Amino acid sequence: MFAFKGDLEASKSWMNRALVIQYFNTNIKIYGRSSSDDVVALQRAIENVGETSEFFLGQGGTTFRFFIFLISRLSGSFILNADERLLQRPQQEITNVLKQFGVSAEYSDGQWGIKSEGWKKPSGPVIVSAELSSQFVSGLLLSAWNLNFDLEVQINKPAASISYLMMTVELLQKAGMQVSFEQFEKHYTCKIKQNQKAQVGVLEAELDISSAFSLAAAAVVDGKVEITNWTSASSQPDLVFLSMLEKMNISYKVENKCLSIAKHNNWLAQNFNLQNSPDLFPVLAVLTAFGEGAGKLSGAAQLKHKESDRIQKTQELLSLAGFQVEMLNDGLQIHGQSSQQDLNKAFIFNPDHDHRMAMAAALLKLKGYNIQIENPEVVNKSYPAFWQHIGLKL
Repeated sequence: MFAFKGDLEASKSWMNRALVIQYFNTNIKIYGRSSSDDVVALQRAIENVGETSEFFLGQGGTTFRFFIFLISRLSGSFILNADERLLQRPQQEITNVLKQFGVSAEYSDGQWGIKSEGWKKPSGPVIVSAELSSQFVSGLLLSAWNLNFDLEVQINKPAASISYLMMTVELLQKAGMQVSFEQFEKHYTCKIKQNQKAQVGVLEAELDISSAFSLAAAAVVDGKVEITNWTSASSQPDLVFLSMLEKMNISYKVENKCLSIAKHNNWLAQNFNLQNSPDLFPVLAVLTAFGEGAGKLSGAAQLKHKESDRIQKTQELLSLAGFQVEMLNDGLQIHGQSSQQDLNKAFIFNPDHDHRMAMAAALLKLKGYNIQIENPEVVNKSYPAFWQHIGLKL
């Protein structure tokens, strides 16, 4: 059984948003750090603005999508490269949105080319689809500082992971941007006044709630964890994991900025809609498989377009361990404690370049399954210290 006590690094989702805000408002200081590959890649790209016209953005969706909007604010021609798997994910909305600002953004020969004279005033509301990802909208809003025109953005429904868009709006408002957000029957509307500049000097980072959930889930299976920089005031949607644990009869304690959770012998499988917190899906699915009864994880069709097809890969992982799992269009039906597999039976799991799939597989390892996890270093994308914190050497 492992034991961990200490602080977790800043949220990569929060940090990438804050870094873009800081680029447009250089007086801001960011208190917090993240060594995740996604954050490091964005920091490096931003540092090189003005020094080069060609950039490499790594594997991160927010890293790539946020930066492409940032660089499109500048006059010039730019080339953006990224991991091939990332570029294969749906990105066409970038072209659709930037065209409305008079910016050319095209994908050709394995890279993105940007030609811009800066954002020109759109002829009306900027129309954005967030059906596959809200990151396109977030990238747009984060780069809407100090415009010489009022901006109105219309986000058509349905919209995926709208809670992450709200996280963006809240952080912009915290930085001092006057941005309104309204919901209508068929769309959302954001309005930003011209000549916006930050009104604060400091942005203090939040710890990574997604990482905290993976660590807490590992503790439930076979460990003891005390996260000593905990905050319940986070804007990150994954904070909902605490209420999920309660519903599963998994206890924890929050006291004096410390979240404590330890090994449980029994808990309940439950039904959860993950529309607003899809990143919890792979790890929560494994917890559900270990629980009593049956559970359904739904509302997460957008997971098909993540680093891997997370619905398919989670079904594969649990099936390899002998669990009964049925695929749904937007999730999985999982029969808890249905595996009769000999724990000594060796099997190999390839997380398919997906950090969250590797973390989900780690729970099986902690439970005693003889699983070999290929390319365990993929966790560096978001949580480089994960294996060290849960006491596994792979």
